[in-house]
Order: sequence, then C-alpha cells, then structure tokens
Amino acid sequence: MMLKRTYVNNFIILLPIILIFIGEIVAFTHPSISPILKVVSCFILLFPIWLKVKFPTKLIFLFLVFFVFFIYAFIISFNIKAAIEEGIRYFFPIAILLYGYYNKDKLDLFINFIIAFAIINIVYQLSNYYDFYVLNVEKQWFYQEFYAEKIGKFFYWPATTNGILRATGLVGFFGAFGILNFMAYWYTKLYYFGKRRTLFLYILFVGVFLSTSFKTIGFFIVTLLVEYRKKLKYLLIVPFVLIILFITAGSTLRKSILDSVSVRLELYVTERNSARSESYRVMFDEFKSFNFFGEGIGSFGGPASTKYDSPFYEKVDFNWYGLESLVTTDTFYPHLFVEMGILGALSYLLLLLGPLLLHRKIHIKKLKALLLIYGMLFFDSLFSYSLNNLAMLSVTLLFVYPIIYYSKENVL
Repeated sequence: MMLKRTYVNNFIILLPIILIFIGEIVAFTHPSISPILKVVSCFILLFPIWLKVKFPTKLIFLFLVFFVFFIYAFIISFNIKAAIEEGIRYFFPIAILLYGYYNKDKLDLFINFIIAFAIINIVYQLSNYYDFYVLNVEKQWFYQEFYAEKIGKFFYWPATTNGILRATGLVGFFGAFGILNFMAYWYTKLYYFGKRRTLFLYILFVGVFLSTSFKTIGFFIVTLLVEYRKKLKYLLIVPFVLIILFITAGSTLRKSILDSVSVRLELYVTERNSARSESYRVMFDEFKSFNFFGEGIGSFGGPASTKYDSPFYEKVDFNWYGLESLVTTDTFYPHLFVEMGILGALSYLLLLLGPLLLHRKIHIKKLKALLLIYGMLFFDSLFSYSLNNLAMLSVTLLFVYPIIYYSKENVL
C-alpha cells in the first residue's frame, strides 16, 4: 500500500513536467492545444508553492526588483495583448525554479525520469530514421509548417541539414533533443549509479551527436575536455580518428558536413546575414543609446511581436534577410535587453542566477553540476529561445535547487 502511494505521489510531482513535454510534442500536430497545455503546466507548477514553502529573503528581494522593471515594461508596451502573451513567458523560468525548490528533496526522482525520457526519445528516433531513409517519408509528423507571404503558400521546413536527418525523437525539435541528451548524460555521470549506468552513458553520448545541433555538440565537447583534462593525452587520438572517419565517409556526407559548417560561418561570423545577427545589431544599438528601461514587453524578438506586428521592427529598420515567415528572431538576449532595457534585463538574469549566487557554500561537485546547467542553458540562448522554452527549462533549471540541497554523501 505504501509503495503504491509512493508511485502515485511521484506521478503527481512529475505531472506538470509530463504535461510540458506533451505540450511540446503536440505543438507539431495540434498547435492550438500546445500553448494551453504549457500555460496550464505553468499554473500547476506555481500552485502548490504558495501553500507551505518559505523562500529565501534574498531571492524574494531579487524577484521584487525584477518585477518593478517588468511592470514598467508591461505598461509601455505597444499592445496589451502582446504584453500579456509575451509577459507570461518571462515567468516560465521562475516557475520551474520555484517548483524545483518546492521539490528540492526529489533529485533522484527527477534524474530517473529525465534519463528514462531521454532513452525513450533515442529509441523513438530509430523509427524517424526508418521512415525517412527507408520509407522515404518526406513530411513526418514533427515537420514544421510555415506560411510564406511572398509566395502565398505554406511550406514545410524539415528537420534536415544538408540532407542529413537531425534527431528529434519525441520532442520534435533537434535543439531540445540535443540538450535533453546533454543534460541526461551529465546527470547520469554525476548522480546515477544504478544498473546499466555505463550503457546509458554510451547511449546518451551518441544521442547528443545525433541531434546535429552544432552549439550543443560544441559545448558538449568543451565540457568533456574539461572533465577529462587529466586524461587529455589519451584524447589526442580523437582528432586523428575524426579525420580518418571524415576521409573514409562518402563524398555526399563529406560535402554535407562542409556545406553545413560553411553556411554557419557565413551566417554568424563572416557575412552576418541572418535575422539572428541582425537582432544582436539592434541590441547593441540599444546599449549605445543607454536604453535602461526597454521598449516594452512584446515589442521585439518574440512570437507576440510578429503576431501583433510590432512597430519597433520598422523603427530600427530590421532586416529579416528573406525569412519574414519566421515567428521569432530565435535569439533570447536581444529580445530580453530590448524589451526590458539594460537594468530590467540584468535584474532578470540575476534572479535566474540567484540560487547560484546566493548559496556561497556549495560543494565543488554540486558547483560543477550547476555550472553545466547554467552554462548549457545560457550558451544555447545565444542562438535560441531556451530561456523561455519550458521543455528545455524542465531538463535544466528544474534541477538547480534539488542539486543544491542534495545530501547523499556517497554520490556527492
């Protein structure tokens, strides 16, 4: 009876996280349902928190400082509907952090769930490969559909890069798939010592690379080099192995890899001809003009800004470089600093970093785990909207407080 009750309690704790992932999945099949599920999940995350949890005073202070700037940016928004829709997203990371604090003794439960979910995604990806390469199914269920005004019709943006299918698993997005496997790998490495640990590590290691998310793979390689720096001499063979694999690979695969790298260098380094690079241009212009309080919630970068036709894009002569059909600029920091201003954005980032900054006596192994979480999330947000994506937040910020309060000395 007690065991059954434990399973029920664990399911209730995981329910909002499960709903978040369901919302992520149905975004491709029932896009009108997905936002509802995510908002409901957010309310469920917040609901039990106010009942019996006492939060650190310093954290509450950071929240109040941010909230003052948020209210001002909300009031000056060009459109109340845009402000509401985009404003809700600002509270996604806060809700996830607080839910982690409310369940700060449930690290083992969260770890087991994320490992299991990551493995399920990898197994499911095998069916995606089979459909794409064997059955030649072009329009798989997770392919995103966009409407291009210039040509006046819908088109599909497949999850491929130069003909190579990016692993999306069940979550339907290669970026989320990559971060899921990245975090599951390190959680397994640091906290999981059950059966099949070594097997899980190998599978999750491969899962990161299957995502073909260059930013995740790059960050993953850096963290591996840091982790195994004492054994670095044994890793010197890796470049030679990669070179041999590259040479022995088929000409089509080699061309795909080179083309993919070339395109990204042109987009972000040499030519800077993308909506992402353009959004950073706007952000730095805001810095130069000392815009401390922002242009208002919903005015730039996010889905509400394009949905309600924000006048700010015309004001700054924003260049979409032919990708006007995009819903967002896909860069979080320009969105944050332009809408909230320099002071508002800094107050928001300090709030999210509060658990790391306010707990000075953190064990070195716990600190390593927290740096992996914040490092991956904040780095990915340079090129995406990770910091207000509930699915990505559920595999990162959710674990912050459970790790800080973890007490099993045999693991840490």
